[in-house]
Amino acid sequence: MPAHASLENLRKRAKSLVKQHRDGDAEAASRVQALLPQATLPLHLHDAQFVIARENGFASWPRLVNSMIGEKPANRVHRQGGRVWLDGVPRLRWGASPEPTYLGALEAAFRGSERPLDLTTLMGDSALCFRVRWATRDQGQAWCGSGPCGEWPDEVAALNNATGYVFEWECAVPGQPHAPHRVQRMKDHIDNGWPVLALGSRMDLSVIHGYEDDGQRVLLSDYWADADPYIIPTSDVKEISAFMLRIDPPLPRADAVRAGVALAVKRWRQGVVEADPITGATYHYGSEGYRRWIADLARFDTLSDAQRGNLFFLNGWTYSSLAMNHGGHAAKYLREGAHALGEGTPASQALLEAAAVYDQVAARIGRWDPADPAFGFVKQKGIETWTPEVRAKETALLRDLLEMEEAAMRHLEHSLA
Repeated sequence: MPAHASLENLRKRAKSLVKQHRDGDAEAASRVQALLPQATLPLHLHDAQFVIARENGFASWPRLVNSMIGEKPANRVHRQGGRVWLDGVPRLRWGASPEPTYLGALEAAFRGSERPLDLTTLMGDSALCFRVRWATRDQGQAWCGSGPCGEWPDEVAALNNATGYVFEWECAVPGQPHAPHRVQRMKDHIDNGWPVLALGSRMDLSVIHGYEDDGQRVLLSDYWADADPYIIPTSDVKEISAFMLRIDPPLPRADAVRAGVALAVKRWRQGVVEADPITGATYHYGSEGYRRWIADLARFDTLSDAQRGNLFFLNGWTYSSLAMNHGGHAAKYLREGAHALGEGTPASQALLEAAAVYDQVAARIGRWDPADPAFGFVKQKGIETWTPEVRAKETALLRDLLEMEEAAMRHLEHSLA
């Protein structure tokens, strides 16, 4: 690390690397290729930060930041004119911020803290960069948008352990005002420098990072925000969802990787879960998820207009999450995990073999093309663009991904043997 280096300087270098890489600079391309050959294009900031960290001898950006926390202000809490807020919580935006919203909110909540979280590490430690979940309702005659959501008990428990940020999730009674003790607890958290996760203006996770008027209004980092800062009445928050219980030391990386891989395999082999206790939906996991997804696309001609619209939505929504997370993070996480498990060990070699398969997954997914009508809901396409030819193209892709990910899971199972 150069003697003059500072976090601000390193952040600027990462942003410069993004710009140089997107402008076609040969040196920037060479640096990224050397340390992150399967980076998703166009280059994202978190990938550029990873390259900067590795160039300076650190395994990840958060570890670089942690080595320099003496240069960061210890207190994130600010107070002015009846407003109390936490510094360093970025604005969340659809398309620009990570999904699922659970991980996007969690990463944002701690980005300005002394112990920030790395997105790829979150994706892998929770197994969400490997999970496929297709969600149906009404005996398979309707589809549920909760399939890509991340805040399920196993995933939450995995990240509580891996990050050391231990959250307690509280489900409020739907339609009831927030209990005074929950509002007070929210204020206490902000006063203590702790963010709160919430279902904000809609049923997607956001970060409460401040309040004003003694808690009558909150500052939200919210995917649906139309202003910055985004301030709404506390009564308009759908649910004040997750409070921190404590901050523990993070799990050793080797242990976190083993746990993440074990959860990935569990989810892939889980099959069909009828009447999930949280949503009531039926979830088709892993290989069964792909098969049911493909089978439902084949039913298109037998469906009503309302069912077709419902399927069009879930087809695009589920694929968007899969493309972003499987294509953008799985291989990178496995290579970092192989390093954590000890280079040259059988477990490490199995992870590297799985990473090579996920390189193929990323290549088969390809670059996100807004003009391509495939999986068109999330590209703002109309259902009239969902022709038989487009559905055939989607089905062929899903069949290929099923075959590839089945092979990757066998390697992950070998790593646990």
